[in-house]
Amino acid sequence: MIHKVLKNNTYICNGMNKTVKYLGVLSIACLLGLLYSSCVKKENYSIIPAITYNNFQAFCSGVKTDSAYLRVNFTDGDGDIGYPQADPSAPSDFYILPLIYNTTTGKYDTLKVLTTSGDSVITYNYRIPYITPSGTNKALNGIIQINLENLIQYLGNYTLPQHNTYQLQFGVWIYDRAGHKSNVLTTPTVYACH
Repeated sequence: MIHKVLKNNTYICNGMNKTVKYLGVLSIACLLGLLYSSCVKKENYSIIPAITYNNFQAFCSGVKTDSAYLRVNFTDGDGDIGYPQADPSAPSDFYILPLIYNTTTGKYDTLKVLTTSGDSVITYNYRIPYITPSGTNKALNGIIQINLENLIQYLGNYTLPQHNTYQLQFGVWIYDRAGHKSNVLTTPTVYACH
């Protein structure tokens, strides 16, 4: 119930001052918020994960590579990347295939180990932490960083004299929890310490 009209569109209602200007500003702010939220683009990624190369960084101690980081960008439309750390039965979902430069052929070789069932190509596998977002929009994009620890040094145990273990490429792929395999990425040539 309006009791009295004052200057500047101010009304006294039940003993309280209310300004029409304040309500107008609040209405405009709400309208702008609605317009912005309707314009925000929802990411539309495939449910099959996709990866691209980000970078490689080696950390040197004298002439040796102590450790290295490999970073890859990823997208996944339904966000089913990674497993909870508490799940010991979860499979590996990040794979690295080292490729060593062969100075004789000028090509990159996979590393093989002789087993009782024949040659076996060496791959390194890791587990991505559970990163599925809450809410209805599960689309993910980000960077996965893998600490290769002493991988470069271990590669020297499996190589032949014609291999240059300081000039490398990596084949990389991931799986999501539904079993979808990403594209297989081959990094550009990276260099370890020597």
